[in-house]
Amino acid sequence: MKKFLLALTVVALVFLGCTQKKEAIQGEAGGKLVIGTVDFPAAISPLSPSVFGSNDILDLLFMHLHRIDPGTGKMKPELASSWEFSEDLTSITYYLRKDVKWWDGEPVTAEDVLFTYEKMADPDFGYPDIAKIRFIKKAEVLGTYAIKFTFERVYADLFTDSDIMPVPRHVYEKLKADFGTKPVGNGPYKIKEFIPGSALILIANDGYYRGRPPLDEIDIINYTNPDSMIAAFAQGSLDIILSIEPTAAKGLSANKNVTIDSRPGNTYTYIGWNLNNEYLKDKEIRKALSMAINPSKILNDVFAGSGTLSLGPLPPSSWGFSADIAPVEYNPAKAKEIFRQKGFVDRNRDGVVEKDGKEFTLNIITNVENPDRVAILNSISNDLRALGVKINARTMDAAAFIQSLGTRNFDGFIMGWSVGDKIDPTVYWYSEASKGKYNFSSYKNKTVDSLINEGVTMLNRKKAKELWGQFQKTVYDDQPYTFLVVPNELSATYKRVKGADEGIKLASAYEYWIPETERRVAVAAVIPPKKEELPVVTEKPAEKVVEKRVGEVTPKPPAVLAPEKLLEAAVKKETTAVAVAPPPPTPPKASIITSVKPKKRVTPKYPESARTVGATGKITVRIVVGVDGKVKTATISSSFGNPACEEAALAAAKQWEFDPATKDGVPFEQKMTIPFDFK
Repeated sequence: MKKFLLALTVVALVFLGCTQKKEAIQGEAGGKLVIGTVDFPAAISPLSPSVFGSNDILDLLFMHLHRIDPGTGKMKPELASSWEFSEDLTSITYYLRKDVKWWDGEPVTAEDVLFTYEKMADPDFGYPDIAKIRFIKKAEVLGTYAIKFTFERVYADLFTDSDIMPVPRHVYEKLKADFGTKPVGNGPYKIKEFIPGSALILIANDGYYRGRPPLDEIDIINYTNPDSMIAAFAQGSLDIILSIEPTAAKGLSANKNVTIDSRPGNTYTYIGWNLNNEYLKDKEIRKALSMAINPSKILNDVFAGSGTLSLGPLPPSSWGFSADIAPVEYNPAKAKEIFRQKGFVDRNRDGVVEKDGKEFTLNIITNVENPDRVAILNSISNDLRALGVKINARTMDAAAFIQSLGTRNFDGFIMGWSVGDKIDPTVYWYSEASKGKYNFSSYKNKTVDSLINEGVTMLNRKKAKELWGQFQKTVYDDQPYTFLVVPNELSATYKRVKGADEGIKLASAYEYWIPETERRVAVAAVIPPKKEELPVVTEKPAEKVVEKRVGEVTPKPPAVLAPEKLLEAAVKKETTAVAVAPPPPTPPKASIITSVKPKKRVTPKYPESARTVGATGKITVRIVVGVDGKVKTATISSSFGNPACEEAALAAAKQWEFDPATKDGVPFEQKMTIPFDFK
């Protein structure tokens, strides 16, 4: 019977791959989409994915073997037209499409997939997510368009772990490390211009296997200052903005032409308790602490109500989430009664409960770079002081915070863990220190260990969901964490953008379109241009940089990486589940970057020939400012088509002079754009 069920699974998977038709992309052709983001990659390559942020940009440029349909949640073919499992489910053979080509016209073959896998698997190469493929025993080419992956074991995620996003071997071998800044892909869009750290200009790929995508161009602009991005969107300069704060979303929602895309997040925020503390070993004490904390207040005050209350170590966005869990009630009076029953009484009436002459004191920490978590720390400190607990609240930089977690130098810590499509909570919850290397609470539960072991190897998704539901409930009942909030992921778009019915996601932007009647039209402004109307788009190094506008004196500092991202990145680099925990990583040191600052501006003269014909509009000139502050080159970036005005704009731009850009005090060349308005 078991063999029959396995065979049935194989047939179903092969049937899925063979019956999926090539669907043309719908939407009115033409137009340009401009997207603002605060999450921009230093390199664009499937072999150099970001370990700290989103890699959705890759989905516009490269193809997966298969991907999950956001509408149905089911796996659908992409580069692979079909696949089949071996009878014992230890191998998968993928059959590639024969109509997919790289941007240079060369066909995409199984050799490209094999080359990419071998680079990923090579420890010396340094692929940042090598742990994903640790159970793949080998890959072998069976033909020009067929490749087979063999696994060391049968487990739940072998299908997703073998989902390689290949790079062209013939290009990568020539460019090597430069491939990340000069990539060649096979996706719906091609790169027109890539300014590392600043902007990515994409143009439609006429040779895309599903047909040319609707939009002619997609511009992705990076902002190190989220407020600048919000302002640009509010002024109409951007069509879509990604990853915005709840307060910003609330303000933008007042615009009837704007849609706020709010989707369940995948990160649960919590207070982790140190179960080595003599009081916190008691499950009832931990429950009392959770009852005294008001998570609804945190959700409303810190996240503007955008999110849900957390019900354990799986967020509602996870396929394994169970809603059948009774939340711990917010009940300070009942929490005080539990304390009284446990012998904690405020005998000297100083506001702090005692037991056996010892005050109940908790040292709670979080990282200072995250203002939301600092606000949470303040909120829970007030709640627990009202319970009679003496709170020592401490904030520290990310490196010191991680060090404190590793040495267990805390009673409580505020952080968040993310859960992706692949559920494997081993490093966070396993009892054995060699496996549960980020089990900072020192939580031990053999039932949880057993559920994790069974869940990660369960092939039946329905049964796996039941196991993960039991895991979630068991952990939640034990309250090693006080589970707080799962914030929503927020983006905003103007309603003129169509095709985003499933929500805003950069990876799906190739399916968006804008009706011709609603596309942005350049509007003439006054001369001379105001300082705040001169956004500087700079070409900067991959290190932390500070975006500036001309005339801007004190921009906000760039965000610092979240501690959990540093920890999760370390796990992704491990090739085994029982590797020795690495030393706490240190956030990269931010270089001090200053952008060019104009000291001489020249306004172009309005040509008489243009005046005669009534030509008006905006011309943008892209310049390169040298280390001496002089303009080295000037080219037309955009124009309304009048040659005389273009010539005047170029002549004016070449006369501008600047204080040069510097990195740690050393001048370097920098690109920027200057808009000139002719009226």
